[in-house]
Parts: sequence; C-alpha cells; structure tokens
Amino acid sequence: MNAIFANSIQTKDPARALRPRQLAGYVQANHGNDMAKLLASGFDAVSTNNAQQPLPKPEITDLRHGNSGQILMRVAPIANARNYEPQCALIGPGGTPGPWVSAGLFSNSRSMPVNALTPGSEYLFRVRALGGSTGSSDWSDTRSHRSM
Repeated sequence: MNAIFANSIQTKDPARALRPRQLAGYVQANHGNDMAKLLASGFDAVSTNNAQQPLPKPEITDLRHGNSGQILMRVAPIANARNYEPQCALIGPGGTPGPWVSAGLFSNSRSMPVNALTPGSEYLFRVRALGGSTGSSDWSDTRSHRSM
C-alpha cells in the first residue's frame, strides 16, 4: 500500500482499523484522480468506458419456402438487437435488382416471413438489426432465392 495512505490510516487499536470497504472509500476520496496513487494503494481502477459500439452485421442463415409467394428468413441472433428488418428486391431481366422493399419489423430472428412475392420470380434478400447503442447495424450480405 502506498505510504501516503498507510500513514494516514494507521492506528494502534485493531478495533479501529479500517475495513476493506471503508479503506476503498478512503482511497477513492483521497487519490485526487491520480492513477498512480490509486494503483499504488492496491486497488484496481474500474473502467468507465461507455463507448458506443454498433451492432454486428446480421448473417442470413436460411431462406425457406413458406406458403405460395412467401419466403421464411432466418438470421443468427444478435445480442442487444430489439428488432430485425428484412428487405427484398425482385431481380429483373439481365440480373438487375429492383428497388428494396421492407418486409416489416420482427423481434424473432428465427422466423421472418417475407410475403407478397411473385411465385417463380428470383429475389435478393438482406436484413439489418435494430437497437443497440447506435440504432441499427449495417445491412447483411445479400442472398438470392426463387419464390414458389
């Protein structure tokens, strides 16, 4: 323990010696925001890092046929995600994707039905996670699938 703190709290009466919780309070009150003094006391500094971190990019794990004109999307769950927003785009002639259309918001990553698809048409799918400290993740990599 640092001599500065040791000299300040020494006592000849063991009954009056500071308990660990009291000692921690004393050190906290008297280290004067000097990290060297705090660490020399034998206590560890607590991190106050509250930096925001974006949600990771979702991964589409499965695209399956549901009812006619419906694809069931499944993504790997993401911690701190409150919702998932899948989108689809019809692949037109020459492989050019059309505009992205939202399929709604879902709280369950294991079953997100994308409805109103044209049977026999090829679609691109992507999804993003919503929530966390930054609002939303990046869009997932796209996957293509034919609607039945």
